[in-house]
Amino acid sequence: MKLITKLIIMAIIFQSCQSQSRTDLAQLTWSEDLLVDLIPESDRASFTSDKISPDTGIPIFYTKEVSNYKYENIKFEQTKFGNNSVGFYVYDALKKGEKNEIAGIKINIEKQNEDFFNLLKEKYGTPIILSPIPTKVMDGVIYGNSGYLWKQDKISIVLSDFYKSRNNEQYISTSIYIIKNDVVDLTSPERTSLERLIQTHTKK
Repeated sequence: MKLITKLIIMAIIFQSCQSQSRTDLAQLTWSEDLLVDLIPESDRASFTSDKISPDTGIPIFYTKEVSNYKYENIKFEQTKFGNNSVGFYVYDALKKGEKNEIAGIKINIEKQNEDFFNLLKEKYGTPIILSPIPTKVMDGVIYGNSGYLWKQDKISIVLSDFYKSRNNEQYISTSIYIIKNDVVDLTSPERTSLERLIQTHTKK
């Protein structure tokens, strides 16, 4: 009995430590340096980068090690398909010896879309609907995407749900973009990354 009790206590302590060690993305001040504050050298091997992210037109560094992160009370875990990820945007290519301030974050998740939407709605109010829930249905499965926008003074948030079939069942994946309003799309300097996101996720 003593051994069982000890194992239970150890498991509780382990879970508690795991929870405490997660980076809460909701607590970012938006002045963090990517390499100093968010991706220490010991973690860099788990990150992949895109010189220009197709959704925002700026560089992104992302990882599949999502269990290191949470957003308020929503904890991220990797799924069996390995599609979940957390990424950090920067304004431009990394500059050695200078501060590389983050420009935004991107979160890809499965099965937590309602939790995340409700949390954002409670925190920021009713969003602007960029694209409503799609109405295209085939064999009982919805296809298409929906998009929502929360605009704030310093940052804005775009949440997009993608509806499709997986193993003949309804499957929904979600992308959340939290981006600074002043970030410029490097591929089209006349617009911001937020404007690019809005154009992409607005129903034509």
